[in-house]
Amino acid sequence: MNYLPTAFAQLFFAWKLYNCALDGKISREELDIDLTFQSEDERTVFVLPRKIFDNDDDFILAFENNLTIAFGAAAITLDRSRYEAGHDLPNPIATEEDQCISLIYQIRCAFAHDISEPRWKIKNRYRRVYNFGGMTFDLSELDGQIFKYDHIGGPDQLVAIKDFAAPRLFQGRRVSRLAHVFAT
Repeated sequence: MNYLPTAFAQLFFAWKLYNCALDGKISREELDIDLTFQSEDERTVFVLPRKIFDNDDDFILAFENNLTIAFGAAAITLDRSRYEAGHDLPNPIATEEDQCISLIYQIRCAFAHDISEPRWKIKNRYRRVYNFGGMTFDLSELDGQIFKYDHIGGPDQLVAIKDFAAPRLFQGRRVSRLAHVFAT
């Protein structure tokens, strides 16, 4: 849970960078230069190559890929926060909270197995329609498909899912089941 604000800040930052690139506010010529990094102790030097982008399309694609990676990292972090708060994967999936947890887990799985080309890997019990917080998500026919933002209603829906989950799942940590075994 400690990294959830950072993960979503990175997602928002990636969106802003992508928007700036689309608007021409980031110059490929100014950005795609030789760049040298040196460690503080001056023992390590790392030189990035010049001209990693062949054209403007490749340049924009890099921002799109950065956004995809940030989106995936936010989804993975959201699921990790669920786990750290002590919420197991529900079985059966009954309440709105259960549905939210299960959907978060499915989005996480799509990115965790291949963050560069996320693909839905949905086991039978998760192939269903999810309804919570006035939102609806249909994952019943997506297994094996490449993840697309419109599958969940757009890229902004991850923020709406987090906003639903945060006060219900992350306010005050639940004690894990194992902690009860060791309680005196």
